[in-house]
Amino acid sequence: MTGTAAWLASVCAVMSKDPFYGPILNDRFAMRFASAISGEAPRLLAEYDDDARREQFIHHHEFETPRSVTIVCYRKPIMEQQAREALEATGADQLVVMGAGCDSLSLRLAATGHRPAVYEIDRPAVIDYRARVIGGVTDVDHSHIHGVGVDFDHQTFGEVLIEKGYDPTKRAVFFAEGLLGYVQPEAVDEIFRFIKEQSAPGSRFVFSFTENRRKDAANRAPGTETLDAQGEEPVFDLPPSEVEAFVQARGFRMIELLTSSELKARYKTLHDGRIRITPFMHLAVAET
Repeated sequence: MTGTAAWLASVCAVMSKDPFYGPILNDRFAMRFASAISGEAPRLLAEYDDDARREQFIHHHEFETPRSVTIVCYRKPIMEQQAREALEATGADQLVVMGAGCDSLSLRLAATGHRPAVYEIDRPAVIDYRARVIGGVTDVDHSHIHGVGVDFDHQTFGEVLIEKGYDPTKRAVFFAEGLLGYVQPEAVDEIFRFIKEQSAPGSRFVFSFTENRRKDAANRAPGTETLDAQGEEPVFDLPPSEVEAFVQARGFRMIELLTSSELKARYKTLHDGRIRITPFMHLAVAET
């Protein structure tokens, strides 16, 4: 598991405790994922039941990696909404979550009656971790959730996905939150190629993408230095102005593009002006 994935799980757990951020994030499974990261995690997380310590945590991380805390708070519910809308619009009964990490999307959907066959792709060690966490959930049926562990050095995700039961003759919704920025451009092409060739027409791809401006030191995206230090600097970025041409060149049509400014306008009521919309992170939905 990457340091970023573990950190995000911890942030989700802490923010879920907060009376303001918790109802917006609305992730009752976050604590399970965060607590399973290490033996010390439950004790450390319990410290943030204290209002003052929790406020200090949120303030510290928001300014150490600017806007990183509020990214979690608005990105997750918005991406979840996009996944629900895509499933309903397509009638797909398959959901493929790429780079599942510590995220609880499949459980959040199941808890509200959305139960497509879910295939969660990540490295084998991460899938083992997820199996332990999800296996401990007793109040939500998770029998439809399947882990797909892939050794990316020796396997393609597509072959393993099909082996696990994914049906390429049916419609599916593919979902990638916060993933594409860390995937090499040729691997991004492979993801789009697989979705186009190995899913029924009308399938959709819901994804976030970044405009990192890595080559322009004066305009580096907030938090880039921290990711650089962790060895997790973004390697793929795409300006919003180029997204439609990008997906069309790969055989998709654009369903929706939500730039950061559009997100700010559309979801203002979600955060009542207290959550800053990060200017370099955007969302898109494309259809085969």
